[in-house]
Amino acid sequence: MGSAIYMLSFFAIGLMVAQGFGTSTPSHIEWSARLLFVFAVLPGIFLAIKAARPHWSLALRPPNSDRLRAKQVSLALCLLAPLLYSAFLDALGLPLYGRFLWDYIFALPVLLLLLPAFVRWSDQRLPEPEDGYASLGRVILGRQHWSWSQNKPLLLAWSVKTLFIPVMYGSLQIMLVELLLLRPSLNPGVLVVWSYTFGLTFDLLIATIGYLCTSRLLATDVRSTDDTWSGWLVCMICYPPLWVVLRTIREQADTMTWEQWLSPDQPLYWIWAALIVFSWGLYWLSTASFGVRFSNLTYRGLIAHGPYRYTKHPSYIGKNIYWWLHTVPFVGVVGFGDLARNLLGLGFVSLIYYLRAKTEERHLSKFPEYRAYSEWIEENGVWARCRRWLVALKPKAS
Repeated sequence: MGSAIYMLSFFAIGLMVAQGFGTSTPSHIEWSARLLFVFAVLPGIFLAIKAARPHWSLALRPPNSDRLRAKQVSLALCLLAPLLYSAFLDALGLPLYGRFLWDYIFALPVLLLLLPAFVRWSDQRLPEPEDGYASLGRVILGRQHWSWSQNKPLLLAWSVKTLFIPVMYGSLQIMLVELLLLRPSLNPGVLVVWSYTFGLTFDLLIATIGYLCTSRLLATDVRSTDDTWSGWLVCMICYPPLWVVLRTIREQADTMTWEQWLSPDQPLYWIWAALIVFSWGLYWLSTASFGVRFSNLTYRGLIAHGPYRYTKHPSYIGKNIYWWLHTVPFVGVVGFGDLARNLLGLGFVSLIYYLRAKTEERHLSKFPEYRAYSEWIEENGVWARCRRWLVALKPKAS
């Protein structure tokens, strides 16, 4: 959470500076968005380095040319994977991936140029230099036989990065541009739109830096990746390009939302608005709790603070509360068929997130610290407290 607070502070400062200088042209806005991204993520990376540095090897080992060469080859190929994936989806007409693709085309040559020096520098400081990169590199160079069990962890971890970095970065750039074009105002309508855009942009910022900063040097490495088809399916259907399936099923028979249903002169309007703001805050605080360790489908260390101190899967709870409250599926319908369409559509989305929660628990339960956390939540979480409170309210038999 500490790194998220620092990134939030720098993000807010950078936003004010960028808007202070003005956003006169589309190209100016695009470059301001990129600079704002870099300015906001640097504090998170700095804090991660500061926290991980005591665990680096104090005695610099002599370089091993065989291992260095193997790591360079495997890491270079891994860096090419997001380029090929985003180029393929951009060619299919998904502009979200094009935003990442063109920025990455310019960044990749720099990364490849710095790669040998980085590999040598990190190899000397890692407590255990023999890793998945060295193993995969030796296989590629023909110095070692292929072993799925040995190379599986690295390939799965990079599959996650390849799938999610383009969509998170592309979405972030879109939201940064929208945010730069907005100006906060005391007008309630404008303030709501600005607050929602700011929160969603920061949420994407945390997610993007989480996928980018996966490294043993930062103690943010992937300890395990879900290797089940069911876990991957229920996760990937919530993101592009498969998101179109879920969006089609979720689509409502009407277009009415809660602010069209209620008006500010009704007390229920403000109660509804407060619940929606609560759902936003729960979702965004849940993402911020991960800091630079955010990632789907992987385990990178236990998160038991922030909203996770009170319940498992708070981000999924927040998302679903928002969708149901914002959409009001029971309002604006003209018949039972429309009502059933709305309820079944949103119900299917909630089912997907329930299945995501269960597949994640199945994966994370391999780790004793998560099992202990899960047991603690069952006894001390917010739902356990509510159950005890309801039991206490029941009248005692005479």
